[in-house]
Amino acid sequence: MESKKDIRRRVLDARKSITDEEWEEKSHRIFEKVVTHPFFLEAETIYCYIDYQKEVGVREIIKEAWKLGKNVAVPKVEGMDMKFYYIQDLSELQCGYREILEPTTDRVAETEDGLVIVPGVAFDGDRNRIGYGKGFYDGYLKQHLQLKTIAVAFKLQIVETVPADADDVRPEILITEEQIYV
Repeated sequence: MESKKDIRRRVLDARKSITDEEWEEKSHRIFEKVVTHPFFLEAETIYCYIDYQKEVGVREIIKEAWKLGKNVAVPKVEGMDMKFYYIQDLSELQCGYREILEPTTDRVAETEDGLVIVPGVAFDGDRNRIGYGKGFYDGYLKQHLQLKTIAVAFKLQIVETVPADADDVRPEILITEEQIYV
């Protein structure tokens, strides 16, 4: 079986190769699936990453959440942990951990009635996930078990098998531009 490190390297290289037009079109197809899913529609708060290095674009999801009157919270890395903070506008972001945009606000998101939009580097059909290797999302989700989870990824990020560890948290739903995995 291929190691997590090898899968991560191979999928990140493939993701870098998609054109800006493909990225935009595929991100929009994923957006359409996410914002019509009951998890999204029923959530009071959307916990959402800020896309980086050709991850699935999520700004449309964030803007749709605001349009529907939902709260939006985005992550910030603090030492070895990650916390989510409410934002009301994309201007409340600045470069942070690994040059990823992070919130400048100090309003910690604490509601447990929410949906986490989970990023990842690679997934398999059983929704096993490989992130960037620091375990920030696994740690956060283990502390907030009542939050619903939808992972988003491009089809090119789906591999045959992801080696899963006991510490890994599988998202409840995985959405690509072509398919929904449950």
